[in-house]
Amino acid sequence: MAIDQGPAPGAAGLSDESYVELTPGQRLLRFLDRNSVWVLLAIAVLAASLLTKFEILQNILNLGAAVSSLGMLVLAQTVVLLTRNFDLSTEANMVFGAVLAGVLISPVTILGEGTADQLNLGGRGWSTGAVLPILLIVCTAVGLANGLLIVKLRMNNFMVTLGMSILLYGLTLVVGVGRQLTTIPEAFRWLGKTRIDIGEDLKFPISAIFLVLVFVVFHYVLTRTVYGRRIYAVGSNRDAARAAGINDGNVIIGAYVVSGLLCGIAAWLLVGRLGAAQAGISADALFTSFAAAVIGGVSLGGGRGRIFGVFGGLLLMGTITNALNISNVEGKWIPVANGLVILFAIFIDGLRNIRAARLTGS
Repeated sequence: MAIDQGPAPGAAGLSDESYVELTPGQRLLRFLDRNSVWVLLAIAVLAASLLTKFEILQNILNLGAAVSSLGMLVLAQTVVLLTRNFDLSTEANMVFGAVLAGVLISPVTILGEGTADQLNLGGRGWSTGAVLPILLIVCTAVGLANGLLIVKLRMNNFMVTLGMSILLYGLTLVVGVGRQLTTIPEAFRWLGKTRIDIGEDLKFPISAIFLVLVFVVFHYVLTRTVYGRRIYAVGSNRDAARAAGINDGNVIIGAYVVSGLLCGIAAWLLVGRLGAAQAGISADALFTSFAAAVIGGVSLGGGRGRIFGVFGGLLLMGTITNALNISNVEGKWIPVANGLVILFAIFIDGLRNIRAARLTGS
């Protein structure tokens, strides 16, 4: 006899109340709670189109390419947050991977000015087929190191990933010597750069298609697989998950490994889109990805969040950044806007937690 296991814990949001018991006002509030990110996104797009020269269709296509690498970091944050942990090393991991790939794939003499300071790659850069696996393996290894330190040595996840972030930024400066690496071959740039001509001066970026496919895969994994259910279970109540026979340590290590792999993919997409790699290649990506995940419905307390909402959070953050750039807002105000968005994300998470506590009577 088949047993209906139901949806993954937390995958569908907060507990359902019967529509019969809700007033129209309560129904509206519940709708806004579950779809607030999409409401905000619609408002942001409308405001951008009215207040700036925001050509909606073309900018949506450009947005898909611009946020493709950020989307990988948002997913990395999401998977770790669902286990009730943090990963502050995602941006540094991506940047280190990007610079490492740039160094390995660029032609001769890319480091230093003197003969003793030069990095000789044998007369030509390494091939894409050699560099890409190295990039993904190194970034994944960083995630594995985070997970092992946190689980096996029982170190604080915040401090471990913060320390790893500082270490990686230092290594980035050592490897890249602060230089911009621009001799990136077209083969390595294919995924991040290629666009399909769809007529009327519109070109659809391949990276946007890839982004959507990755989000669909993660939605399936988190809601339809045993590992996805275990991620929600560990994040919701680690002790209860352990009592149910779930190896919570392996689940958390796996989440950090996935986070590292996604950082490697993000580095590949970023270098492909920009055609360059350097230490400051992606400012504020850590906090932007964090805000996108939380605004999209991922709880800081773990065990709750939906990929559908996270995708909306990503598009919202991308739309805000795009609108600010088009409006020619002074650069000094962009960190202010990012800070306000992050505080708003934490505020929204607090409201969700209060509502969840009321529903459970705790």
